[in-house]
Amino acid sequence: MGKVKGRRRLGLVMILLMLCLLVSPYVAWMLQDTKTLDVVILDNTVPDMKYREHKGLMWVLNYYKYEHSQHGSYHYDEDYYGFFPLPEYTYEIRLMPDIPDTADLVYIADSYGVYTEEFYGENLEGRRSELIYGGMYAYDLDKVENAVGRGIPLVAEFNTFGSPTTGGARERLYDLLKVEWTGWIGRYFFDLTEGVEVPVWVVWNYEQQYGELWEYHGPGFVFADENDRIVVLTVPDEATSDACRIHFTEEGQDFFSINPQTRYNYWFDIITLREPARMYAEFKLSLTEAGAEELAMFGIPSVFPAVVFQDSGTYWSFYFAGDFVDIDTVPGFYKLYGYDSFKRLFTSDRGIDENNGFYWHVYVPLVRRILDYTFDAT
Repeated sequence: MGKVKGRRRLGLVMILLMLCLLVSPYVAWMLQDTKTLDVVILDNTVPDMKYREHKGLMWVLNYYKYEHSQHGSYHYDEDYYGFFPLPEYTYEIRLMPDIPDTADLVYIADSYGVYTEEFYGENLEGRRSELIYGGMYAYDLDKVENAVGRGIPLVAEFNTFGSPTTGGARERLYDLLKVEWTGWIGRYFFDLTEGVEVPVWVVWNYEQQYGELWEYHGPGFVFADENDRIVVLTVPDEATSDACRIHFTEEGQDFFSINPQTRYNYWFDIITLREPARMYAEFKLSLTEAGAEELAMFGIPSVFPAVVFQDSGTYWSFYFAGDFVDIDTVPGFYKLYGYDSFKRLFTSDRGIDENNGFYWHVYVPLVRRILDYTFDAT
């Protein structure tokens, strides 16, 4: 009888230990200090209720316990300005108001816009259609310029400069962020086969430009400029399977305290710097000699800025030359201490899920550092 009771006690102890292990990440998260940080978020690219262009940013804010002074934790379906999808294919536009002095940071998540085939249908093939709303409008820029003029910092990322943003607005953005777009964008695709990943507009423009059918298969890069010129590099002839990687400069490593050399598998734009901007990270394309020569013919470099910082003395800004926060696989929970480390440990940057590996290995620690830097300055 005594042995039976002993086993029961042991079993109960084991169960209690397991329960403690299960709830300890939640308890540890709850014990962390809550910090107030008012972030003004603009996203003009919300064609559906996935909110993938800013959802990942709000996960980082909530996970690291940054709350808004007025409404607490951040809600991805409410706490931004721009395009708001509603039921029954309706929508509303919430224009950015005058940014108050109490704002701590402005974040331009995406300004590519919402188009008819994306909003009223899935547009899985990436067809170009009529613009409903998008681009950086003069109205929004007026608000942003006024805010940075009062010392409020700014973060922006791809696609801030490209179509449908017009030339006048683009020049104002160049002056704000101290970078300049070359007119080229690019992306690594895991499968170039028509109808799989590559947008229809890429195939159509390629066939018009070269007078031949699109017959590419397997992985490779696609580059497109603002005049719809197309350049394709395939693996293994012009590129290698190592694709595109982000490398942090010495200054970037010092600031972010990270030194990943992680694959980046999504859209990027090719930019140059204006004074006094400094490059904190760069993209490096893994090309063969033939691929580098092909790009050189079009004036496209194989190494170019990825993360750019500038400090004008009045305000500072970061520009991410990639669609860093665009991710559809952000978890619905965040109250688990250590979850970010767990994901970095068990998420590969070589997976075909677009931005997933990059998000956990680079974006999360990158934005956490910027939020901490902003909070420490408040």
